[in-house]
Amino acid sequence: MTSDNNPNLSKLKDSNYSITTEELELEERSLGESVDSFGNNGKSKNLNSIDNSTKKSEQETVKTKKDKSLHRFYKPPHFIKNVKVQRIMSLAWGIFAILASGTLYGFSTISNEVRDKLGYSQTDIGLAISMGDVGMYIGLTVGFFFDLFGPFFTNGLATILYVIGCIGVWAIVKGLISSSVGLLSFFLFLIGQSSYATFTACVIANIHNYTIAHRGKISGVLCGMFALSAAVFGLVYKLFFKNDLAGYLLFMAILLSVVSLIATFFVRLVKIDGVVEPKIIDENNENENGIKKEKVINSMDEESNLSGSNNSIGDDNKSKLFVLNGSSSSSSSSSSSSSSSSSSSSSSSYPLAPSKSTPNSIETNKKTIPHLNPINTSNPNFLDGKRDVSVLKLLKMVEFWCLWIIYFFAGGLSIMFLNNVAVMAEALKESNSVHSNLVIVFSLGNLFGRIGMGFLSDLVSKRISRFWCVVLSSLILSLTHLLCAFELKPLLYPATFLTGIGYGAIVSIMVLLASFRFGPRRFGLNFGFLALSSASGSLIFSTISSKIYDGLSENSVDGKCYGNHCFFVSFLLSFALNLFSVIIGVFLIFYTKRKDKKELNKSK
Repeated sequence: MTSDNNPNLSKLKDSNYSITTEELELEERSLGESVDSFGNNGKSKNLNSIDNSTKKSEQETVKTKKDKSLHRFYKPPHFIKNVKVQRIMSLAWGIFAILASGTLYGFSTISNEVRDKLGYSQTDIGLAISMGDVGMYIGLTVGFFFDLFGPFFTNGLATILYVIGCIGVWAIVKGLISSSVGLLSFFLFLIGQSSYATFTACVIANIHNYTIAHRGKISGVLCGMFALSAAVFGLVYKLFFKNDLAGYLLFMAILLSVVSLIATFFVRLVKIDGVVEPKIIDENNENENGIKKEKVINSMDEESNLSGSNNSIGDDNKSKLFVLNGSSSSSSSSSSSSSSSSSSSSSSSYPLAPSKSTPNSIETNKKTIPHLNPINTSNPNFLDGKRDVSVLKLLKMVEFWCLWIIYFFAGGLSIMFLNNVAVMAEALKESNSVHSNLVIVFSLGNLFGRIGMGFLSDLVSKRISRFWCVVLSSLILSLTHLLCAFELKPLLYPATFLTGIGYGAIVSIMVLLASFRFGPRRFGLNFGFLALSSASGSLIFSTISSKIYDGLSENSVDGKCYGNHCFFVSFLLSFALNLFSVIIGVFLIFYTKRKDKKELNKSK
């Protein structure tokens, strides 16, 4: 500002001119407003340049980053263009595909017939069934395949495995190939792998077609169909194939292959408006695109260093937010501070006008920067869906290993029970039809447990930790098997139903926890590691139970054991180990409550 441009200052050069007090105050006010305008414009440009550089760096990073969402997978053309109809068809066929894929659960319905036809011992048939269970729960192979290629190719792989495995079992029973225990175990293992592939593809694709508030219910229904499978096809066998074991196996080979093939086209991830994934939090202070998060200053003193004295936004008693990005924050703050100090000395009598650009900048940043929107930590499950855990990190987590141990005991011992229901009925001298009835009862309990736990976990998730569902499942199994150890015969049907409930509940909640706690992007591999526990537990405990049974049968005339004592040790073992699972579950509740808040604080 020069004297030539300001006529009022030119008057001061005239020695005959007398300035009044009012004119002096007016000139000082004008000078203060000029400094204010200069300071605000400088600060606005500084913040705008920071904001623009942030957006530019984010855009550049997103361009170079690969798409990591579940929608990156190949989807075949669909003859229906309406995405909501596609979602309904995907869920409907997913339910049917999982209903068919769980038939290996019902193999114990025909286990005695297969044993007698092939001349196996109880240990031999128990080993073969356990290898099928291992295949159904070793998800590292097909789980990793799903993480790489998605639902279409995973269902295609399942189709191939179904053809090989089911035709192989049929050929052994038909007498077309060797009836060795090892070969039967291999084919049942392939059927188990195909079942896991179908299950993973259908569950993950469909639950992520809905919002997080309904995923427990969708998961429960889908998992429930897997449980119901044994009951449905056990009934089919009793009604249509009672005296035709080979015909039943051929029928299942054709059905499973065709259903899985059709699933490759119908089961898919669908982009629906309003269905979004929660923002991933990162302990390394980076967002999901790998960009360094911006620093938030919420201090009156630090704000004054940036914006000058007496500058305010709204109420003076309210704290202010300023957003700085990375290393540029220090240089920006220092330059702003130096300019502010000069303006402060010139305008101490006149408050600077509030900046109009700052509130808008803050509101914009709250929308675009995830961590400016606070997470409600009063919800005990506030980290649901907000993690993306790699396999290496997973194997270092206390939480994962606690869940692994619980699933090892609860899942393994439940499958041990299921694999032995036919032998239990025989040991208690029940009629031949009872063992197939028990498989159906177990399946109904399994269905109730899976669907019920899905709905229950959604219902209580806003008030209590989902880990209480784990505790409840293990407690049901523990108490049920304690009663069975002392009095099995009158409790055979109720105990079978309750074991089905406990097992269904633990499977349902483990699927949910693997997705919610460890993230959906690596679900196939992460849940594969978790499911290893159930598979190994099934193999170990079924073998132990069979060995105990065979040992007690040695002195019998017909080589079989009769009475409640045949499974007394097995049930006592199950009671003790499931009770230990309850204790671990309670520990997890308190451990994760403290650990989750620490993890959230690190990410801020």
